[in-house]
Amino acid sequence: MYQLPNKRWIAIKTMGYEPRPDGSLKRVTRSKSGFKTKKEALDYLPQISMEPKLRAVSFYQLYEAWEPTHRAGKSTMDGYRAAVKYFRPVWHMKIADITVDDLQECLDDCPKGRRTKENMHTLCGLLYKYAIPRHLATLNMGTYLTVRGGRTEGKEGLSLEAVEAISRNVGKVQGADYVLCQCYLGFRPSELLALDAAQYNREERAFVGGSKTDAGQDRIVTVSPKIQPIVDRLTARKLSGPVFCREDGAAMGIKKYRALFYQVLDDCGVENPTELVDGVNRKKYTPHSCRHTFATLMKRVEAPDKDKLELMGHTSTEMLRHYQDVNYEDLRRITDAL
Repeated sequence: MYQLPNKRWIAIKTMGYEPRPDGSLKRVTRSKSGFKTKKEALDYLPQISMEPKLRAVSFYQLYEAWEPTHRAGKSTMDGYRAAVKYFRPVWHMKIADITVDDLQECLDDCPKGRRTKENMHTLCGLLYKYAIPRHLATLNMGTYLTVRGGRTEGKEGLSLEAVEAISRNVGKVQGADYVLCQCYLGFRPSELLALDAAQYNREERAFVGGSKTDAGQDRIVTVSPKIQPIVDRLTARKLSGPVFCREDGAAMGIKKYRALFYQVLDDCGVENPTELVDGVNRKKYTPHSCRHTFATLMKRVEAPDKDKLELMGHTSTEMLRHYQDVNYEDLRRITDAL
């Protein structure tokens, strides 16, 4: 059982929720016989309607509500305004669906220095501190985040053996095609799910997508031959709508994709042990690991770093992109050789 300080544990239980090891919440129900008095039962009724509130606010909506209430100097607030940009992959996710891993991945993926990462860490703690008494969250996720030295420290992509196992099971294991595509496209989980058929250039066999940051906005990612048949199938006779969607064609949420990812690894025989990291049980591989797999695959390809970073969409290439042109042939030379 996931342990919390006594007072916080008691507070959460009385609100009708218990935390799971991954940081999400489990609804706790009580039967009629579980109440000693009528007053106790009546006092419990308001908690039953709390769940919709927990799911009603996105990360960025929480930030917008919090910012006017926080009193700090201009330089401090400017630091928070800069820091929130690097949480963009979870901006539109509901607070109740965001896990510690989602936030830690944003922090680890930030290309800026330690000061910006520390601001991200502090900001996250302040946002959840604001959210908890307003019944928008029940755990302060900022408590479990760690500011690490390097951008990818503590991160590990899927091994080549794991990628091959997933590739062999495309068509046999549901979702194996989605996970394999993420490994060869390098998009963050939220970016992958946001890809629309209208963003796919069939003539150039390339996607135009990514988070709306200076370097990641509308970046071009050419499709590797390893996944071209899958992309062709997913985009056939489809002019718009999500490419990586649910079976009924509707958009797939990050929570469902995360569950699908873990099931794919299990069905393909890829071991994914749970590790204790900073006091929290976390899976060794998460959907974000596919992005690191993509970066590792590119290490084996001789090509300019500028073009590789263009495919990854890192802000560190901002000035290079300003002065140098990027063409499809340069990018395709990399993805064709993966």
